[in-house]
Amino acid sequence: MLSQRAVSFFWHQSNPITGFTKDRATNFKSGDDHPVASCASIGFALSAYVIGTHHHWLNRHAALSRTRLTLSHLLTTYPRDHGWFYHFVDWKTGKRAWNCEVSSIDTSILLAGVMVADRYWHDPAVHSFAKKIEDQIDWQWMLTSGGTMPNSTSLDMGYIPEKGWIPARWDSYCELTMLYIQGYGFDSKLPASCWKLVRRPVINFDGIKAVAGGPLFMHEMSQGFYDLKNKRDEVGMDYWLNTRNAALINRAYCIQNPNHFKDYGPNFWGLSACDTPTGYSADGAPQGPDDGTITPTSAIAALPYTPTQSMEIMRSLLKNHADALGRYGFSNGINPTKDWNGPDVIGIDLGMMLVGIDGWNDGLIHKLSSEDPIVQKGMRRMGFHFVKSNPNAPLFAYY
Repeated sequence: MLSQRAVSFFWHQSNPITGFTKDRATNFKSGDDHPVASCASIGFALSAYVIGTHHHWLNRHAALSRTRLTLSHLLTTYPRDHGWFYHFVDWKTGKRAWNCEVSSIDTSILLAGVMVADRYWHDPAVHSFAKKIEDQIDWQWMLTSGGTMPNSTSLDMGYIPEKGWIPARWDSYCELTMLYIQGYGFDSKLPASCWKLVRRPVINFDGIKAVAGGPLFMHEMSQGFYDLKNKRDEVGMDYWLNTRNAALINRAYCIQNPNHFKDYGPNFWGLSACDTPTGYSADGAPQGPDDGTITPTSAIAALPYTPTQSMEIMRSLLKNHADALGRYGFSNGINPTKDWNGPDVIGIDLGMMLVGIDGWNDGLIHKLSSEDPIVQKGMRRMGFHFVKSNPNAPLFAYY
C-alpha cells in the first residue's frame, strides 16, 4: 500500500508536459500549491515508473511514454552547467527556482534513475536520451571546482553562479557513495584516492558501532539504488552492515529517549532529514538535533537491514498514527509531543522508501543497477569484492 501510494505521488505530481516531478506535495487535500520540482525527485520518479509497471500499477505504454517525455525535457528544458543539473526548477517551465545551486548529489540521484530506466525499458529513444545525459556530465569540472582546485581528491557539492563554488566537498562518509560509484564508472580519470580518502568516523552507541551515525537518509539513499550487501571495498568496510547498525542505533536512541519525547520507543523511531513543526531539519541519532519528530520513510526504508523492526513500526504507525496517513503515504514528519503531523510528503523521501521496500521485496532496482557495466566498473575501481555480510562481523575487516 505504501509503495503504491508513493508511485501515485510520482505519477500525479509529475507535470504531464515536461515530466518534471515536484519536490513536495500536500498529503491531505486534492489541491496543491507547490510549483517546484527537483532533479532528485525526477530520478526517483523514473525509478517509480519502473516499479509501478513491474507491479502493474501503471500502464506499461503510459509509463514508457512518460519516461521518454521526461528524459527529452531533461535534455532540452531543464537548466544545467557542464552537464550537472540545477537542484530546483519550476515544474511547468523548467526555469531555475530559488537561485538554487548546481547540485552534484541531486544530479547523482537523477542519474541513478536515468540509468535504471535505460536498463529496464530496452527502448531506443530512452537509451539515446540517457546516453546523452550521461555523456554531457563533466566529472572533472566538479572534481576540480571548475579548475580552481586541480589537485583535488574529492568532488565539490555544487556551484551557485551568483556566489561561486560551494565551500564543502564530498569527503566524509554520508550519502556520497552513489556519486563515487557513478564517477568511477563514467570517468576513468577520477583519482583512485578519492574514495580511499573519504573520512569514516566510527561512533559507538549502546554497544553498536557505525560510521557517521546522524540522519538515516545518509546511509539509505545510495544503497536504495546500489546493492552493497556481501561486499567490502578497498578499505575493508561493509556498508550494508553499517547501514543496519545505523538503523539499530537510531532505534536504540529512541528507546533510551534522553529528551523524554512522547511515543519514542521500539516502535517509534526514524530520525532523519524531514519537516518538523518549526521547519525543515536534518535530525539524527545519537548526535541530534532532535525535537521529537520522526520521519516514517527512513524507518521503512531500513527494511532490507532491519526487516523485523521496520515491519513493527509500520504496523504501529498504522494502528496508532493513522491520522498521519494521507493520499501519498505517511506525513513526512510526525511529532506526537507537539500533536503535529506534517501536511506534506517529500519526493526524495518517498522515493528512498520506495526503492528500499523494493530492495527488501523484489530487488528489481538492485538487479537493474548491478547489471549496468558502468556500475560494475565503478564498484570494481572502488575495490568492492565479495565477502558475505555477517551481522556479527566487524565494520572493517580485510579479506
